[in-house]
Amino acid sequence: MQFSKRAIVLATLLLLAIALFLLLAPPLHQDQSYHAFADRRTILGVSNFWDTVSNLPFAVVGLMGLFAFRDLASRIIFFGILGTAFGSAYYHLRPDDARLFWDRLPMTIVFMSLFALAIKQRALVVPFVLVGVASVTWWRITGNLWPYALVQFGPMIVLIVIAFRSEPGLRPVVVLYGLSKITEFFDTQIYAVSPLSGHTVKHILAGVASWYIYRWIETKTRSPQTGRQPASASVPDVS
Repeated sequence: MQFSKRAIVLATLLLLAIALFLLLAPPLHQDQSYHAFADRRTILGVSNFWDTVSNLPFAVVGLMGLFAFRDLASRIIFFGILGTAFGSAYYHLRPDDARLFWDRLPMTIVFMSLFALAIKQRALVVPFVLVGVASVTWWRITGNLWPYALVQFGPMIVLIVIAFRSEPGLRPVVVLYGLSKITEFFDTQIYAVSPLSGHTVKHILAGVASWYIYRWIETKTRSPQTGRQPASASVPDVS
């Protein structure tokens, strides 16, 4: 894989700008009110029942992807989606910063590996994932959320542009994820007028978004002659 001089210069300038920002910006700390979710019902002995069990769609899609695809990039994505089911459920059983780390870690794996595929740089999947893991680890060690925030929302902005310019299969992913962030923000207000809280709805919407990731990758593997996906597909370069 070769990069143009212009791309190298732009990437270097971007990295320098990010490093300068992280050095000069005041630390961004986790707001502890984040852990105070609206629906705290214990059902069948499970604390925060609906926020916990609503992670099931991630487990289903994660397993589907791991069984369907054999290439490294896709397996990393669906490993992250499967890990999100367990990490988020673990966190919601007793929300605090220590458990939130295990919620955010697999989500970051998904963001960064999907980002690499969307920009057609499969060789960067592992480096991008390592950067994402480092950002969450940095927050856990230092308490500074800025690296994680940049890793989460920076690629998402690029994914939105790509989805609406050249990858229509990703449009449901970014739309549903955007809606999930809105319902997360209005957690209490939604719970006041419906049986489920905004955060539970967030999990459902994000779970459906992960299924559209599966559909997008599946579409890229279909044979041009038959339109069918071979069993145990090995995904070609997403383009």
